[in-house]
Amino acid sequence: MGIAELLRRPGSPASLLAVAVLLTMVLNSAWLLPQEQQDLPTVRPNSSLNVKFDPKTTRLTWDCKENTTYGECVLIHKEKGLIKKKVKDSECHCTFPDCSLHGGVTLTVQINVNQRRLSERLVYSNPGREGTAARNFSCVIYDADFMNCSWAKGRAAPDDVQYFLYTRSKKRIERECPHYLKDSGTHVGCHLRDLLGLTSYSYFLVNGSSQETGIQFFDSLLLLKEIERYNAPDNITVHCNESHCLVRWEQPRTRQPRSNREFQYQLDVQRWIVVFGDSGNRYNFPKPGSKAKHTVKIRTADARKAHWGAWSQPVEFGSEEPESSLVHVYILVVLGTLVCGLTLSCLFKRFVRTHRLFPPVPQIKDKLNDNHPVDHEILWEKFTHEMGKDDKEEVLIVEKVSEAPAKL
Repeated sequence: MGIAELLRRPGSPASLLAVAVLLTMVLNSAWLLPQEQQDLPTVRPNSSLNVKFDPKTTRLTWDCKENTTYGECVLIHKEKGLIKKKVKDSECHCTFPDCSLHGGVTLTVQINVNQRRLSERLVYSNPGREGTAARNFSCVIYDADFMNCSWAKGRAAPDDVQYFLYTRSKKRIERECPHYLKDSGTHVGCHLRDLLGLTSYSYFLVNGSSQETGIQFFDSLLLLKEIERYNAPDNITVHCNESHCLVRWEQPRTRQPRSNREFQYQLDVQRWIVVFGDSGNRYNFPKPGSKAKHTVKIRTADARKAHWGAWSQPVEFGSEEPESSLVHVYILVVLGTLVCGLTLSCLFKRFVRTHRLFPPVPQIKDKLNDNHPVDHEILWEKFTHEMGKDDKEEVLIVEKVSEAPAKL
């Protein structure tokens, strides 16, 4: 039996139970609704809030209403999706963070006024003829202090088009390019020598003007860290021992201080070698088998994106002589032999001269230990002081004569 049949029988216990079930379902559905929706039974779109959007400040405004208690702004971006901002009581504006607007955005406002919700929608599009905006826009920071931006003329842009570049920092400070690069009179680039006014995220706008038609704008939000090209490392040195060569370098100067982990390096030592910054700005590699002259070059990039900078000047190490040449070894051996011979000769001559000046003292022959049977003889040896002379050796024989007995 259905609930409808039970309701047709008023007064019965079953009909009373059916009424209680229906009331419970209705009350539960009401409690599930948000408080704002319970207080706002109707929604009135296009309620003449007079919504306006300023692309320079990314500020959305509308006519203030009395007794505004709740509000929300929504920006629908083609790439970033929904960007929501809460509106405080009695406020009639909201400001969105910087984002590119050249592709168009949709904005909506929802506020609560006198227990009713009011909403309005605004579509912001890029004014001007389609295809007239600058294209192929790009920027690069180099030498830590300079930046070049370039772009190309729009395909549908008229001949008299002129473009202008503006940069805007996070503090909403807008500045026009001080030095334009031209192609046939049309601005196609910009050179910036002062980057102090730019923050980590900076907004770039290229708009144009023409006497023939309206020119669309191009804008972009760039992270300066990603467009910086690092210089080559400084003070590259190479030290080799018998088995290895150690290459050292210093961290290049950047626009803002960076840790070693934010760098990667590429070495050109007969082959490609990638070294990350947390290695301590050094690379140790086996010494090449040949002693011929070698060169090493290094370049730098961000650790997350391999946008490599310019190569450093080549640093030479090693010798120009091939390892197979033993000329140096032979020369050293010959010189060593000559030095040893001259030293020994000098020592020998000195010994001979000393021996001549101080001859040995003559000694008395020992009768007991002498092998020659010479009785009662003492042999004296006399050496001459002059060499080369045949002096006769005189031998003095001394005999012991016993005394004869006295005659009586």
